[in-house]
Amino acid sequence: MGIKDFFGDVFIIWKREIKRFKRERSQIFGTIFLSLIWLIIFGTGIGSMGVSRFPGDYRQFLFPGVVGLIILVISLRAGVSVIRDREFGFLRVLFATKANKLAILFGKIFGGATASVANGLLVFALAFIVNIYPSLLQVFYSFFIMLLLSIGIVALGITIASFLESFEGFSIVMSTLFMPMLFLSSALFPVEILPGWMQALAKLNPVTYGVDAIREIVLDITVFGMAKDIAFLLLFDAVIIMLAGKVFGLGRE
Repeated sequence: MGIKDFFGDVFIIWKREIKRFKRERSQIFGTIFLSLIWLIIFGTGIGSMGVSRFPGDYRQFLFPGVVGLIILVISLRAGVSVIRDREFGFLRVLFATKANKLAILFGKIFGGATASVANGLLVFALAFIVNIYPSLLQVFYSFFIMLLLSIGIVALGITIASFLESFEGFSIVMSTLFMPMLFLSSALFPVEILPGWMQALAKLNPVTYGVDAIREIVLDITVFGMAKDIAFLLLFDAVIIMLAGKVFGLGRE
């Protein structure tokens, strides 16, 4: 298979994933509703308690965390497409053709990441609610960070889905994984106020670095610095994509 054929297959799978995303209009409304719940209700509630140790409006501190939350939810959910395609025999048909397995994998990863970033940008459209007015340049830089974060988490969801046979099993695993990845990150609270053991776990969490980078872009607040944030996300993406490449397609027979 030549390079042109490889990228052609990637594009076909990516396009199919995007069409599937466009059909799921409820996901867009879910993103808006979930973002408003976190920004208005959770943000106002925690902010009024004065426990966040953030000097300004806690809802502004929370905003990049909500972006990370939405990226996490949508990206992990991308693994559902693997189970759905396996259940209906689509993956078996693909693997029976000349389509390259890695091309299929990358098509699914970039398709899921595109949907995830689109939802992240939708959260940015709600930034005015917490008196944040990002410039186009800030949105562009944040787009790059969201893409790096979503690629790795989509690949993680696909990796997990490759070992599972049912939607029910995948939902349980994703629900179990989602909560620790959210709470053991910098999405809701500054990492530096957490106990030592929680800080150690947070520093192994890609969401921590994605949120920290967006927070630096939007609010000029950072713990690790942009260079370290991007370096960690690139390393995470590379490791998870390699793992996904090894396990993707298990059980396709």
